[in-house]
Amino acid sequence: MQRTIELVSKSSSTNGTIDLPASKSISNRLLIIEAITKGCICGVGYSDASDTLILQELITQLPTSANAGAGGTTFRFFLAFLASLDGYEIVLSGSERLMERPVAPLVDALRLLGADIQYQQKEGFAPLIIR
Repeated sequence: MQRTIELVSKSSSTNGTIDLPASKSISNRLLIIEAITKGCICGVGYSDASDTLILQELITQLPTSANAGAGGTTFRFFLAFLASLDGYEIVLSGSERLMERPVAPLVDALRLLGADIQYQQKEGFAPLIIR
């Protein structure tokens, strides 16, 4: 995302622009919005962070088994997106460290909304089976 920021000096005025790197958090949110709206809303200038690149690939490929890497937002956003798909089944995992992080609150919330999610190994933790 590109933004223009105005900087004002007390002693004089200076005009210019600063290009800031895209936020991976905002980029991941935009990718999910694009996927949900089937491209009706499109972002520009995504982050080149590995979390964003992985999420972009997962959304594009929609594999039957996916590793979200180490990114918590990548895993959680993709999990919620997957839970919204009809007629699709996937096993979702992540890095070793990510699979040590609890996901039960999100899984519980998605189940309340009708998602079919099971823990593949340890209750409350990835990997998950999403239908």
